[in-house]
Amino acid sequence: MKHTLCYSALSLALLCASTMAQPTPAELEYTKFKTQNLGEIQLETGTRLAFEVTKRETRGDLEIITARLLDPYANTDSSYRNLIVTLSPKTGSLSAFAETTEGHFDFNAEGDATRLWRQSKPPVLNEIYHPETSKTATPAKTNKSASTTKTAKTTLSTTASAMTAAPLVVGEQDASGRYVVDVFIGFSTQAASSSYVRNNLEATAQTYIESVNTALKNSKVDNVYLRLVGTGVSPNNPGVVTSVLSDVKSWFASDIARTAPDLIGMVQMPTDAPGSAGGWAGVGGDTHVIGAPWPSAYRHEVGHNVGGVHCPDGSGYNFGYSIRQGRGTIQCGNDLAYYSSPLLKDEEGNVLGTAQNNDMARLWRERAASMSANRRHTIPFPGDTNTSITLQAEDYTAYYDTTGGNTGGAYRQDDVDIQATSDTGGGHNVGWIASGEWLAYKANIPSAGKYQVSYRVASLNTAGRIQFEKQGGNPIYGAIDVPVTGGWQSWTTISQEVELSAGEQYVALAIKAGNFNLNWIKIEKVAASLGTYRLQNIWQPTQFIHIENGALSTGDVPAGYWSSQWDITPVTGTQFVRLINRWKPTQSLNIEMGALAASVIGSDKSSGHWELEKASGDEYRLKNRLKPEQYINIEGNRLQASAIQPGWWSARWKLIPVQ
Repeated sequence: MKHTLCYSALSLALLCASTMAQPTPAELEYTKFKTQNLGEIQLETGTRLAFEVTKRETRGDLEIITARLLDPYANTDSSYRNLIVTLSPKTGSLSAFAETTEGHFDFNAEGDATRLWRQSKPPVLNEIYHPETSKTATPAKTNKSASTTKTAKTTLSTTASAMTAAPLVVGEQDASGRYVVDVFIGFSTQAASSSYVRNNLEATAQTYIESVNTALKNSKVDNVYLRLVGTGVSPNNPGVVTSVLSDVKSWFASDIARTAPDLIGMVQMPTDAPGSAGGWAGVGGDTHVIGAPWPSAYRHEVGHNVGGVHCPDGSGYNFGYSIRQGRGTIQCGNDLAYYSSPLLKDEEGNVLGTAQNNDMARLWRERAASMSANRRHTIPFPGDTNTSITLQAEDYTAYYDTTGGNTGGAYRQDDVDIQATSDTGGGHNVGWIASGEWLAYKANIPSAGKYQVSYRVASLNTAGRIQFEKQGGNPIYGAIDVPVTGGWQSWTTISQEVELSAGEQYVALAIKAGNFNLNWIKIEKVAASLGTYRLQNIWQPTQFIHIENGALSTGDVPAGYWSSQWDITPVTGTQFVRLINRWKPTQSLNIEMGALAASVIGSDKSSGHWELEKASGDEYRLKNRLKPEQYINIEGNRLQASAIQPGWWSARWKLIPVQ
């Protein structure tokens, strides 16, 4: 055996040639896209295509690259994008999707230099599944009341009426004014470990997301985009079958609660299970599933979620469009990175839709707000100014304590009593708090306005009271009671709303009643109101919630009556809202005393927090935060909050904006 000797002096400068690890073809491809804006890729068919990078964007730890492939067989217009690359610098790996005249190709990190770009051929998607989350193709349900019955309406997804619901004005927009559709994508363990994903979940998922965003840009849809808010892994892999559309919500229940996605995707490895396909989605639903080998199926299934169907077979403009075999838009053939539109032309000069039947771009624009409103976002949007300020209780800048020395003996050696805490996140808390003491903190308030101040507290058996004020005692911003939690390390969060001026300042907590522990204080800008609305029942559309005669009721109240108008105000940092009456703004809907009421209640009370749970289209169920099994309904001709059956139209409400 021949051995090569590497001398130490030389090895300080360079590696010995015979022992140096040569970069793999995949690593060379990563370096190419990391360092070059112009280059070339080689498809496994042997074709070489030049690329031109048009945009680089950093999202978290990833770099997203969009580019044009300079295909000699297609003179695409200069705004067309058909190459997406997601770089993961931490692992030195990439995920990519290319669209050419030869078909779709994804990046194969295990291939040699001639097989890095692997052709992707998904099965034909020739059916659409309508889950119960959509009104479409669902068996009629009967809504019962004491005096009458009414059969729930069903509307076929292919009709124009199903596709032309008024834009939902409670949609969620970022600072630029565009609607944001948050997406969570789960992977089965088999899919995650496959050669298509290689456990690079976030980069792969981001490539899927960008395939939709790129198609929207190509289609001149500029009022909405998709945003990835999380990924996860589940051991479940039944295959690309319809049962996944409902099961995915239980597989990732905690992730969904944490990230509040508007759409939920699932990636499976294909199986031989009956009903398998390249992908499935519910028309108008919020879930979709694709097979890991077929990334191009993703934008197609999301198109179903927005309300689109395949090639025209009925009335309505929510269909894809095909010029000829092998040349169709995303919903009809999925050959081109366009959603159908009569305003678009391909490089051959072919119009890519008709106003009567093929205008998915219009559907996207109209449904953008509704799509973004499936759940209230919990992860801040880009450009959000509602940043929170967390003040650790032990990091005070000044204090007054009624006793000498640090009883807890931890963290600081002055007269404030500090101990280690077992609360989430660990660290320390201030304890042995007594009436008459105070703690001051430095805070830089970004802008003047209303803020929510939250306190993390614990008390064994004595209620306390905190007065929040400017250091020195003037002005006093407000006061709040500290509840008994049952233990010195049994923690809960209480909140109050206060008006603060902008700028760097010193705030203080004056203790009016002691015997509790304090872990932290959080200051958050109160989210702006979503607007004022009338709450119209779907089952009995003449019935609006009001307090016209002083008591909470429903009735056919004139639109101009403030007693039937409700301000929808987000609960800061959550997906819940408060429903505050316009006529009597101290009163909001709640179940604090057990029954549904409109009364004075603290903004921190979860009994007065409601989730706008989307039923379908622009219809919502109003679910209570404290008792999530209770929904507002008028079952039995009585306005109430109670458990319901999923098909009850008496528990569905339309939010009619007040002009």
